[in-house]
Amino acid sequence: MLTIGIDPSLNSTGVCVNFNGVCEYFVITSKMTKKMKEFKHKYIHYLSYEKQDTNKKENVYETVELHKAQNIYYICENIKKILEETYNRYNEKITVYMEGVSYGSIGSAALVDLSGLNFAIRNILLSLPYIDFVIVSPTQNKKFATGNGAADKDLMVFSWKKIEKNIADITEIKIDDLADAYFLSNYWKCK
Repeated sequence: MLTIGIDPSLNSTGVCVNFNGVCEYFVITSKMTKKMKEFKHKYIHYLSYEKQDTNKKENVYETVELHKAQNIYYICENIKKILEETYNRYNEKITVYMEGVSYGSIGSAALVDLSGLNFAIRNILLSLPYIDFVIVSPTQNKKFATGNGAADKDLMVFSWKKIEKNIADITEIKIDDLADAYFLSNYWKCK
């Protein structure tokens, strides 16, 4: 079985490619820290892009909006590349489980941009004939992973490390997006 979990984020999108229980992880980020650059792991890969400036105090409205669109484009292009390479490697239909937008975040300005990213990724998923996809709410994914729909990032990572022995010793880098992506890639098990 070939599944992919995607935890969309404007800062650090987590992707887990899960082929019969063997997982490979990707972090799509514009904030490559020194530790991330130096980090080497057989199953975790960093894909970076140059984030365009979206500071509203330093840029006019049109520039900020263009830069937001460019950042979303870069994230989507990396996701599309992962999907295409995965399909070419396994030559098998892929089911993608992607975290949807949190309705509990209504009123947040960032929600608008995150919704834009979420729907841009959905357009890519719809455009690829070898992809089926399911949108999973953040609460559903947390409940599946921990039994608690309000679980915080630390509990998600703790649960992931208990299950996924290949990453149990990782402490020096941010990996919560990968924990979410891992559980999304396994979400079919709760059906």
